[in-house]
Parts: sequence; C-alpha cells; structure tokens
Amino acid sequence: MDPLREVLEKKKRKLFVPYLTFGYPDIASFCTLLRICEEEGADAVEVGIPHSDPVADGPVIQTTSFAALKQGVTPPLVVEVMAGIRLSIPLIAMTYGNIVLQYGVGRFARDFREVGFRGLIVADFPLEAWDFLKEAQGLLSRILLASVTSPLERVRRIAEVSEGFVYLVSGKGVTGKTEVDFSALRERVACIRRHTSVLVLPGFGIHDPHQAATLAEYTDGVIVGSALLEYIIRNRDTETWMEGFAALVRSYRRALDGAA
Repeated sequence: MDPLREVLEKKKRKLFVPYLTFGYPDIASFCTLLRICEEEGADAVEVGIPHSDPVADGPVIQTTSFAALKQGVTPPLVVEVMAGIRLSIPLIAMTYGNIVLQYGVGRFARDFREVGFRGLIVADFPLEAWDFLKEAQGLLSRILLASVTSPLERVRRIAEVSEGFVYLVSGKGVTGKTEVDFSALRERVACIRRHTSVLVLPGFGIHDPHQAATLAEYTDGVIVGSALLEYIIRNRDTETWMEGFAALVRSYRRALDGAA
C-alpha cells in the first residue's frame, strides 16, 4: 500500500506534508528540521532538490535553493546525507527534469529509494514527458501536478496515471505567490474523485493553518512550503528559531486534525 494512503486509513486524519529545501539553511539545520517535522506530526516531507533555474518556484523557495547551491548541494550529496538519517515517515523528492536525467533516471530512483524517498515530483515535466522517466517506475511513485487552470479532461488524465497522489496547484502563479482559487479547486477535486481513487493534496499558496484546514475539508490534506521556509528565512538568526519552527509545524497539524 502507498505509505500516505496507509497513514490516511490507519490514523484517520488529514495528511500534512511540509516542504523543505535540502541543505537550507545548512546541512545540519536541515537534518534537524526533518526530525522536527517527523516529531510534530508530518505524514511525509517533500524535499526540494535545488536547481539553478527553478521555474515553478516563487521567490522564497528560489532564495533557499540558491543558498543551498552555493553551499555545494548536489544530488549525490543528498543521497550521502540522507543515508545517515532514518525517518519513520516517507520522503518525496521535488526537482526538475534535467537533474534527474543528468544523474541517470534508474540510478536516481534506486539511490533515492535506498535512503527513504518514496515519491518523485518533476516540476517542469508535464504528463507527456514522463515517458523519459520510465526507469523510475516501481521505485518512486509518479506524482504529477495538475492545476486549477487545467481543463477537466486533462486533470482526469493526470489523475489516472498519478501514483501516490495528485499534487493540485491551488491557483495561478508560482509557489508562495499563488492566490488560492477555491471554486476551481473544488471543481477539479470533484473531477478527480469521479474518475479515480487517487489521493489529492493541494499546494502552492497555502499561507496559514486556517487556510490549510479549509482546503483539507474537501481534499486529503495539504502541502505547505513557502510559509515554512519564509519563517526560517526571517528567524534563523534568532536563538529560538528552531522552537518557533516546531510550534509552526504543530499549528498546522492541529488545524488539520480539526478538519478531519
């Protein structure tokens, strides 16, 4: 069984998937942040593998990605570091096509699965481009993005081939700069529900726990990235920023539990 569906069915709660950029603000802190997410009730963590041209990402995630790249973050380093961390929750890699292709699709899938990754999101690969990633099949779940601006027929096709869940982009724009279109999102969720049993998790533009809980009322949970990373950017020079991050993660967990 897919690990996220297993959580959904066993714990009977909405799924909370935080997004962290690998290596931000530094390797040691990133590893601690992973542990905090695990301890404070995350059901999985989406880990961004930095890319020099992150076209789907807004300014917050771009800032963290560029900072990580300056520190020398590469896919082999991700594998090396994650080999020393064992979590009780699955990891989902979020990256761009060039990174996977240059690393080698089969090698990427094998190496990343070995260190705890169970899903793969390729932000700049539409449905038609996933044929290039066939070697990852059976190793990493294929998680496709669908947008609330996509025609319903295309949303249906994406849902039918997605594994793990459909990542539903909640509005127009890049990460962190999206205004959630609740009406269009509901319509796309209903379309997916009519045709498949795949899980649906919205992301992009979820700014606070209340908004997360509202979205979770008719989806299977949420993905939160920019709001968490923005907190880190603003507070990482303070002595208690880790405690504050834990409290923020906890607040999302509690809000989602209230929506279950």
